[in-house]
Amino acid sequence: MVQIPKVNYLFFGPEALLIVAALVLLLLDLFFWRQNNRRLAIFGIFGLVGAALMVIPLLGVNGTTLGTSLVVDSFSLFFKMLFLGIAILVIVLSVDYVAKHKFAGVGEYYTMLLFATIGMMFMAATTDLVMIYIGLELTSISCYILAGYHKKDPKSNEAILKYFILGLISSAIMLYGFSFIYGFTGHTELSQIAQALTGESAKLAVVAGVVFALAGFAFKVASVPFHQWVPDVYEGAPAPITAFLSVGPKAAAFAALIRILFIGFPVFASYWKILFIAMAIASMFVGNLMAIPQTNIKRMLAYSSIAHAGYILVGFAVASNEAITGILLYIAIYAIMNIGVFAIVMAVGHGSNGGEDLSNFNGLSKRAPFLAITMAIFMIALAGMPPTAGLWGKFYIFAAAVNKGLWWLALLGLFNSAISLYYYVNVIRHMYVLEPTTEAPLIFPVAYKGVVWATVLGTLIIGVMPGPLLWLSTISSKGFG
Repeated sequence: MVQIPKVNYLFFGPEALLIVAALVLLLLDLFFWRQNNRRLAIFGIFGLVGAALMVIPLLGVNGTTLGTSLVVDSFSLFFKMLFLGIAILVIVLSVDYVAKHKFAGVGEYYTMLLFATIGMMFMAATTDLVMIYIGLELTSISCYILAGYHKKDPKSNEAILKYFILGLISSAIMLYGFSFIYGFTGHTELSQIAQALTGESAKLAVVAGVVFALAGFAFKVASVPFHQWVPDVYEGAPAPITAFLSVGPKAAAFAALIRILFIGFPVFASYWKILFIAMAIASMFVGNLMAIPQTNIKRMLAYSSIAHAGYILVGFAVASNEAITGILLYIAIYAIMNIGVFAIVMAVGHGSNGGEDLSNFNGLSKRAPFLAITMAIFMIALAGMPPTAGLWGKFYIFAAAVNKGLWWLALLGLFNSAISLYYYVNVIRHMYVLEPTTEAPLIFPVAYKGVVWATVLGTLIIGVMPGPLLWLSTISSKGFG
């Protein structure tokens, strides 16, 4: 007899509200606000804000709903608020971008953003392999559609084709790994899987499933050797979606990976630590070295994101509670910095007919001093330099590595941070040393400036006072590592 799982609607409230908002948004676009870009965007933002308000009563609560599939704890709430904040900023960036590029299917665009956010929230809030996969696929399918919204642009078509095909392959590999795990343990719930892994024969049989699952997640977080899709997708996707892809789905994959490894498979820690060490080193070096010759700013940021995934993977290699705290701190800080960078890229592109070449930044200090100084701050922050927030993410992960005896891995991370200075400072050189190609002042939408202000203030405030975010990260990482 099939048992219907109990649902605590308060625990499920943020996701339920966002699902309703996404469906209503589609109906509004179909019957009332057809192609009314601004109204649809505002409605989407209201839905996200409403979901965030429903998260607040859950602070400090621990429990489950949908049986035991959906978990409410400080870890899931940390990521839910992060995802909702990311989605709000991306919609704000999208309004003028969508209007300028005359996207067809405006309602579907914002609906896909909401559904991608719902999938990310599920990924961070479940300890069941089936629910993790459902959340991942909901996010992935939405992102495939969003990445190809420049329908007449060959680069966008190439981006969605590569993203879709490679994404399907990685999802199939991950699902095969999950089926292997279920086949040998008889469970999909992570704590039950951990209890089932007692005999040596069971452990050996499940190793293959874990390896396949990790390969699928490596694609989602853009880790070497599964990173090849990143530069083309980042370049071809609409700029707001590139900003979203660089922080949202990647953070969700890291959140799910933390639950899977530390709840389901701590027995394999000695093995997957070695795997993460190799992936971290490869991602840091490949990302930073390949970013140096790039002349397209989005491709440069794509390789930069691969390097940053490598820094985060150092925390997985350390596998301590301190390292998990560092990972959460790093993910939140990176999201703030990267969205700010893409807001500036969009502002510069808006004033140069969408150009994304580094030459568009030549002499930016004369054409748009505000954008130049904020871009310089973000470049310094991404390199991990004081007094910005970027310092603290790296500091806590590398400190955790040193405390666990992996000082040489921390040194490699510092060395790669030094390498990254070359291409980050090169952007500053373009803005302050080279002469502009035109003397006309740069004109761009006020929404871009608002996002830049919000993110640069966040970067500087956290850089000077990291305590509150560090406290949240510490509380949210309890029980892991």
